[in-house]
Amino acid sequence: MKRIFLVVLAVVLINFGLITNIGASDLMSKEDFGKSFIEQRDTFSYNGEKLQYMLILPAEYSRTTHQWPMILFLHGGSGRGQNLDLVKRYGPPSIAEEQTDFPFVVIAPQCPEGEYWTTKADLLAALLDDIIKRYQIDQDRVYLTGTSMGGNGTWNLACRHPEYFAAIAPMAASPTIPNVWKKMFLSMPIWAFHGEKDPICPLQDDEAMINALRTQGAAPHFTILPDKGHYISEVYKDRELYDWFLANTRQH
Repeated sequence: MKRIFLVVLAVVLINFGLITNIGASDLMSKEDFGKSFIEQRDTFSYNGEKLQYMLILPAEYSRTTHQWPMILFLHGGSGRGQNLDLVKRYGPPSIAEEQTDFPFVVIAPQCPEGEYWTTKADLLAALLDDIIKRYQIDQDRVYLTGTSMGGNGTWNLACRHPEYFAAIAPMAASPTIPNVWKKMFLSMPIWAFHGEKDPICPLQDDEAMINALRTQGAAPHFTILPDKGHYISEVYKDRELYDWFLANTRQH
C-alpha cells in the first residue's frame, strides 16, 4: 500500500511539473523520502555487453533544475560480481549516502566477475553518454576516480576518452604508460595517490606514469602516503579531494 501511495505521489508531482527529467519508476528504485539521497540501480547495455550500476542523486536533485557535477567511481577488484552493495563499501558512493551536503551525483558501475575496467573504456564512455543525456548533469564538471583495479581503469579511461573529464584522481594503481598521448589528457588536472609501502601495486608503477606525464609537459599532482599499504580508501573521506574536483572544469 505504501509503495502504491509513493508511485501515485510521484506521478502527481511529475504531472504538476514539480519533478523533471526523472521518472516515477526511477524514483521508486530505492528512495526513502526521509533520506538525504536517492539511490537508483539499473543495467546498461552497449554492443552486446551489460553493466549494472548504482546512481546516487542528492535529495535536492528532484527539487531543482540546475545541472549537477558528477563523479564516476570505479571500484577495486573485490567489488566485482553481481551484488551492487559491494560498490558502496567505500569511496564516493559511501560518502554520498553519509553526508547530507555532498554536492555530486555519483555513478558507480560494477565490473563483472573475472573482468577488468581496462577493457571497458568504450562501454564506460557509452554509459556516461547515456547518463548525461537522461539526467541533469553539468558536462563541464564530470570527474573520475577509482582505486586499485579502479585506479588502473581511471588512468586507462582518461587516456582513451579525456574529452569527458574535468579532473581525475587515480589511487593505488599500476598503470600502463600509453604509446600515444592525447592533448586533452596531458592538460587535464590529475591528482594521483599511492601508499608508500603498497605490496600489490608497487609505488614505482605510478611513479613511472607520473614521470612520463611530466616528460610530456603535464603537471600532475602526486601524493605518496607515508607508511601506507595498498588500501588507502580513507583518502575519499577528505573533503579536500572534492573541493579540488569542484575547482576544476572541463577544458574545451
